Amino acid sequence: MNSKLLLKSVLFLLAMLCAPIVQAQNTGADCRPGITFGSLLNSVKVSYVNGALQVEKLYAVCLPMPAKQSSSIYPYDPDTGGKLSMTVKSADGRSHNTYIWYAERFGNLWELSRYKVVGGYEAIKSLGTGSYLLEFAVEDKPFYRFPFQVVAVKSDDPYQPAGFRYFIEGAWNELGNLYYQRNEPQSSLIFTAWVQEKSGKEGKRSVPYELKLIRSRDNRVLATDAATLRLEPRWLKADLSLRPSDGDGNSYFKAGELLREDGAYRFRFTIDGQLYGEYAFIVKGERIQFQGRQVRENTDPMLYIVDYMYGGKYTSWWLTRGGK
Repeated sequence: MNSKLLLKSVLFLLAMLCAPIVQAQNTGADCRPGITFGSLLNSVKVSYVNGALQVEKLYAVCLPMPAKQSSSIYPYDPDTGGKLSMTVKSADGRSHNTYIWYAERFGNLWELSRYKVVGGYEAIKSLGTGSYLLEFAVEDKPFYRFPFQVVAVKSDDPYQPAGFRYFIEGAWNELGNLYYQRNEPQSSLIFTAWVQEKSGKEGKRSVPYELKLIRSRDNRVLATDAATLRLEPRWLKADLSLRPSDGDGNSYFKAGELLREDGAYRFRFTIDGQLYGEYAFIVKGERIQFQGRQVRENTDPMLYIVDYMYGGKYTSWWLTRGGK
């Protein structure tokens, strides 16, 4: 066998060996249906005035293609396509409202752009204080749940009607997020928290904050960030970038500086001089370790945190807020 023929044979064998792996990746063989966690935090709200649920655009992954052919561009369509529903349930399992979504597919990602409400929009009920969950289902078979709570504060605004003002709680005040671009160690670390002013009076104010990245073994501060945040009576996303504590203040702290040493670390976040939370995590083998509901093996599939950044190529890390 000459060298060219041998090379062709080797290349063909390698292609055959690799083909099943590529096929499995392209077909999403290990992909489970879920709603992306970031879209839930950014889009699920309650009315400040009456506690009614408000939901904007959501994103789902790995939904099955409906058996029923839709006459629109949406495979999931309340009128002519598959049924993709979201039911609001209270802690005792009682259903409040059901929303039927229009959803369009982009690869493994589905955009839930709008919905109809069973019984009409006038059937939407205001949510009183208590614990609730959103239960998502395909053809009435549940595949994902998102728990939250509604709390109320008595209005103290003399220029507005008396009564209560409503807030949503749950993952917003329980978790923070850590991310670096394309998971490239030379990229800057970005820490994200959700903040709000739980007040009975509508308003906005700017407050100072400080964020520290601390190595737990010696309590050394590796990086910091300090500026001001705007607070409103609703959740706002705060993306914070850190600078090396021993630098000149003109460069950002790179992920590789954190990943090069295994061990325990934490973020310490203060707002207006008061501790807002500490977010602990572990670095092992140059990787930030998953925790909580990002550990698939220890989590109910319906509550697993779906992190699907850039088509699932990269990830971010959801950190439990402690020290409150």
